[in-house]
Amino acid sequence: MNALKKPMTQKIICIVVALVLTVISGYSFYEQRHYKETVVVSDALTEVQWLSDYVPELKGTFGDTPIFVFDSGVEGGSALICGGTHPYEPATSIAAYVLMENIQVEKGKVFVIPQSSYSATTLGVQGNAYPATVGVTTEWGEVRYKIGERNTNPLDQWPDNFTYINYPSGQSQAYNDLRNLNRCYPGRLDGTFTERVAYAIMEVIRQNNIDISFDYHEASIMYPVVGTYVAHDRAMDIAMMAAMDLSSSEFDMKIEQSPGSLKGFTHREWGDYSDTLAILMETPEPFIDRIVGPMTEELMTTGQDLFLSFAGEKGLTYVPYDLETGWPMETRVGRHLSGCAKAIQYMGMFYPEKELVATWPLYNELVEKGVGAFLHDPSTADPNFVYEV
Repeated sequence: MNALKKPMTQKIICIVVALVLTVISGYSFYEQRHYKETVVVSDALTEVQWLSDYVPELKGTFGDTPIFVFDSGVEGGSALICGGTHPYEPATSIAAYVLMENIQVEKGKVFVIPQSSYSATTLGVQGNAYPATVGVTTEWGEVRYKIGERNTNPLDQWPDNFTYINYPSGQSQAYNDLRNLNRCYPGRLDGTFTERVAYAIMEVIRQNNIDISFDYHEASIMYPVVGTYVAHDRAMDIAMMAAMDLSSSEFDMKIEQSPGSLKGFTHREWGDYSDTLAILMETPEPFIDRIVGPMTEELMTTGQDLFLSFAGEKGLTYVPYDLETGWPMETRVGRHLSGCAKAIQYMGMFYPEKELVATWPLYNELVEKGVGAFLHDPSTADPNFVYEV
């Protein structure tokens, strides 16, 4: 009798352990899916729109996301700034938040979408053991931001086709690019979930006659286009002047013309399917390099990795790299903020009728003071300017 009870007891224990692990893992998935980031926007905010205002089919889905509008009321140029196209590049959305919390606009208007691919923020990269969030230290406490996925959550769009055919170019791409927002432009209203999100962002640009548009990204330091403006043909003069100016005054910045053969990308399709001057920006993010050691929050924050330092010593990286300096969050955020500010400045020089005058923290300030110095405490802020994203 005792011999029969022992295997049964073991089975019960195994079932209980399995149930406990299921509950724990299920909660972590639920938390990632529903976690909200808090932003205290500047008093320059004039309106909050949603992607569903442009594509009603997105209402109530994880494709809907807020658009923050800062309108000076003075006629001038307009800009769109998109963070979070690939949410496993969190400096892009953090840069958008820093801008939103500190922006002042004297002429023209600025539109900001801090989480462009909101669905992709709701999970982490499958098979990669890395933290779900990254913290930023401030004087009043720690703020935590999500480290999401590259592609739309499969809960929102599934299954993937064997081959993705970009619309309307007909170009064949990798199967999972069907859920990659930065491969699905110009999008279509009757397409997939991700294509509808892309179409909505195109409608934001077209319906508001956006003069210049920025898509914030981060790239591995062993990727040739890292630390670069990638500009549509019509934005090349602006981006080239901005890159030379930045390289002589703040930090090295490269420039590349958008290849006409790369279909589905913002730097190509935004410019081809609207009148906007389209620019994609890449900052260095060692966290996503393939040869790094443990993918920890510290690596995401400091960008310091021993294995990458060996590659840097051998000249195998496309931006300078040493272990002591790394590529910290404040440097990456600062590059985005100065990068778009400089391009906006040159847009006004090339096209006086599109002059846009707006201020926010720039590279040198971020490097000196850190990201946390420019984030505001929600508990003491005016509730009318506190938003969850």
